[in-house]
Amino acid sequence: MILLAVAGALGAAGSSTAAPRPKVFSASHQLGFSGALVTVREDYRATKWPVSSRTFVLRGASGKTLSLALANGGAGDLSTLSLYGNGDRFFLIGAIECVEFDPVMITAARCRTRPPCATFGREGVSFLGRFDWANGFDPPHGRFGLGWRFLPLEDASETSFCPDR
Repeated sequence: MILLAVAGALGAAGSSTAAPRPKVFSASHQLGFSGALVTVREDYRATKWPVSSRTFVLRGASGKTLSLALANGGAGDLSTLSLYGNGDRFFLIGAIECVEFDPVMITAARCRTRPPCATFGREGVSFLGRFDWANGFDPPHGRFGLGWRFLPLEDASETSFCPDR
């Protein structure tokens, strides 16, 4: 299914009526209890290595916004970013990235230590979803295609980036 979406996007890009593909993608998830919005932005405007640059953006209910540049990398390092939380601590964890943030106080920093690995997932925090490339509809246009999206727990599999045991 992903191959069909990519082939469709490539075919559409070659036609004279297709709109140019954006070079900056963003996906967001609202943390309901706090009203905070967590966004991960991928910027592909760079023409050399790294392939893209990522930014973590946290916007509180009051409108206060905080941005934190994430680790850049090539295609092999641009892995999914899993979102975890336990009520007062939240984490965005990828293969080479870890950010701990507070959606009420609007603070964010690189993790001093990642939550420890458990048999399934991470110890002391719950998996909430992940930021990843996936098929879906592109609101408000309603076109189906491959895009950078937030996949909630119900639609995502957990990628905990724990070392093999």
